[in-house]
Amino acid sequence: MPRDSLLDFFEDISRSDDTFIVHDDGYRVRRATYRQVATAARTFGQRLIDAGVAPGEKVVIWAENRTEWVVALWGTLLVRAVLVPVDFRASADLVTRISAIVRARIVLVGDQVEVPATITGEVWALGEVAGTTDIVAATPHDTAPWRPAGSPEGTSLAEIIFTSGATADPKGVTITHRNVLANIIPIEREIAKYRRYARPFHPLRFLNLLPLSHMFGQSMATFVPPMLSGTVVFSHGYSPVEILRQIKSRRISVLVSVPKVLDVLRDHVQRLYPHTADPDPLVGRHWLWRWWHYRDVRRLFGWKFWCMVCGAAPLDPDLEAFWRKLGFLVVQGYGLTETAPIVTLNHPLRASKGTVGTPIGGVKVKIADDGEILVQGENVTQGYYRPEGTDDVAAEANAAFRDGWFHTGDIGEIDASGRLLIKGRKKEMIVTPQGLNVFPEDVERALLHQPGVRDAAVVGLKVDGEERIHAVLVIGDGADVPAIVRGANTTLEDHQRVWSSSIWTHGPLPRTEGTQKLKRKDLQRWAAGGATLPGRGGHEGTSLTDIIGRHVAGRTLEPDTTLEELGLSSLDRVELMMELEEAFHTTLDESMLTGQRSLRDLEALLASGGEHSPVAGGAAAVSAGPDAPRTTRQATGASDAAITFPSWNRSRPSWLLRRVSLPTWILPLGSLYMDLHVEGLSHLDGLKGPVLFAANHQSHMDTPAILMALPPAWRYRTATAMAKEFFAAHFAPAGRPLGQRLRSTTLYLLSCQFFNTFPLPQREAGTRQTLRYVGEVAADGYSVLIFPEGRRTETGAIDRFQPGVGMIGARLGLPVVPIRIDGLDRVLSKSMTWPVRGPVRVAFGEPIHLTGDDYPALAKQVEEAVREL
Repeated sequence: MPRDSLLDFFEDISRSDDTFIVHDDGYRVRRATYRQVATAARTFGQRLIDAGVAPGEKVVIWAENRTEWVVALWGTLLVRAVLVPVDFRASADLVTRISAIVRARIVLVGDQVEVPATITGEVWALGEVAGTTDIVAATPHDTAPWRPAGSPEGTSLAEIIFTSGATADPKGVTITHRNVLANIIPIEREIAKYRRYARPFHPLRFLNLLPLSHMFGQSMATFVPPMLSGTVVFSHGYSPVEILRQIKSRRISVLVSVPKVLDVLRDHVQRLYPHTADPDPLVGRHWLWRWWHYRDVRRLFGWKFWCMVCGAAPLDPDLEAFWRKLGFLVVQGYGLTETAPIVTLNHPLRASKGTVGTPIGGVKVKIADDGEILVQGENVTQGYYRPEGTDDVAAEANAAFRDGWFHTGDIGEIDASGRLLIKGRKKEMIVTPQGLNVFPEDVERALLHQPGVRDAAVVGLKVDGEERIHAVLVIGDGADVPAIVRGANTTLEDHQRVWSSSIWTHGPLPRTEGTQKLKRKDLQRWAAGGATLPGRGGHEGTSLTDIIGRHVAGRTLEPDTTLEELGLSSLDRVELMMELEEAFHTTLDESMLTGQRSLRDLEALLASGGEHSPVAGGAAAVSAGPDAPRTTRQATGASDAAITFPSWNRSRPSWLLRRVSLPTWILPLGSLYMDLHVEGLSHLDGLKGPVLFAANHQSHMDTPAILMALPPAWRYRTATAMAKEFFAAHFAPAGRPLGQRLRSTTLYLLSCQFFNTFPLPQREAGTRQTLRYVGEVAADGYSVLIFPEGRRTETGAIDRFQPGVGMIGARLGLPVVPIRIDGLDRVLSKSMTWPVRGPVRVAFGEPIHLTGDDYPALAKQVEEAVREL
């Protein structure tokens, strides 16, 4: 149908009740349909109007990938305001400068950023103003069409995306509705030809690891999946184990990422299955033979997964060949922010190895005399943002638009079939003393093939006024640098050979956040000896010392400082571990952050890419997940004890058995010993689950008493945490008598079945896995009952609440309902073996919404609420 603006596309997709977005923030999974996102977007748009935001005013969004990001995009466009996305890993200084340049009216911030006091514009918390509450509350009847008076024209500004700014003034690309539509319409027409053939494979799920602040990531989340009624999955973690867990458990069809992610995944797969590093044994064979030959890899990813869409940076041909060898389809495209973003794209059914495809409809591409790629079409921006009073940076940058063509700065060529090949960046090209051009990527590929090389970057260094090829290497223990250089040079042409090299010993090579492109200028300055060490990413504070320092403020950190000396709690370790995994793109286990391991040891482990972490644990961790068959889920790491979580007890048959058993014989049996008095049920009126029930712990009969007190609508949708250590003979049977093992296993299984319980470790590693499991339980629509004291009372008095209740409530965003139990310590105390009848009181309090990360203080707040009942 004709589209005059992006809002026409929005109206088309807003009527579907299919799942649009699944967001796993590392703790809890949240889902939203197309209709719910549209409803929330309209609600957010109205909020902008109420705040006085006028058409054309700028709304900056500085946040991680999440459902609310997409809500804010559409809500901003609905009121004809302009969205200004910034990568959530950008520095506060950069965001402050961008906000000042565009004179931001509103700045939307995510949960993972710290807002500077100097920022321009009114700051709104994204999760609150475009948040989950609006989405979950939406129903199919809430979506009456709404659009503010007047509609944007095709030439109306939709977004401003800043593409640089680390040292100079940021450069903002202006993107209009027409620019984006020029990308959408040709792809939509092509997809329409095959839509009916794709129906047997529905739902198509896309795991999108590109930031939404990047135009390609935005396109592959907001525009392309809706054309296929697809589902987009946003994940918190970027370690290979987490990516594989998401792909298998969510039954992902397509992975959208930068090449660096595929490189990390290749290393992980080759460690798990060394035979995948061997030469291709099936040259010329059908892809079905590849699926069968590499069926162990297929099981690792899940049989629904088949495609990798790669963009934002060049893809190494050897990396592409590796994944094709395993039977996966690799689809490359080419584009820039200035082209909104797609210029060329490989057709998924006719993908050509080593190329980035042919121009999409309406786009023209030609190669200049010096090899530069030139682009023309309605997708090309009209230039860079110029606030009142043209600045020199923007004026100079706009020189890229001349003679009716956009000069991309990339070097390439077009083959006989019309497909584009990318050679490298014009400004990164090294010109040898002989006047010959060398592309760093070609030399890097040769270096990466040498034994002992973990990563490599090639830059040009001035030597006696001449530019020479210099390699910056990340190497493994015992690697021979001269042998590495000699080996690479034997495979290179004379003019490509490495002249000099240096060893990088400061963790991973510095790369841009999001697209993971090498920061060659920083490396060039460092190699020349004229600069301090560049950071890893787009913002300061990403070294190991910086990250740990934020968790142990005021402590002096030395290389020999042990992790035990830091005094981190289990909850502190979880947060530190997740931050380290994201910063270093690796996988850690809680046991790696305990004991006598020093900071020097941890830094070496991170520098090695985490490959000393247990491979077996990584494989087990992706063998099942939140959407896996209803068996058990095992979270395994370097610790000796694995945590096995039940999911079978939330299956339909198990639920039906529990639904019949609880009211007919289990709870009536409990009522023989309890004269139950219930108070405060009115606090549950109008409350939407799931919630976190937090009760004091008096007796083994606490759970039956609370289930008896709960209305049926809550009773049969509640899961209860129980101490894992109580069932020690079941979880650690070695060396225990057979009778003890049988008794423990029987009690455990009966408890799981009839009270929907799950194990909660009290004294061992496993906090992160437990938190993730609780999040999965909540995502399935179950409330969770916990006893934050961690043990039964011996005197009847309420003991101190452990900080875990604060973390669960705050991180999962669950309302906490305090529950006080009185009298059960006299019905069945800790010292009694059989109950006696007596009065029991169960009181429900007003729900508490926890925020912040001072978990002991939050736990104290819940404890006080329970005491007051």
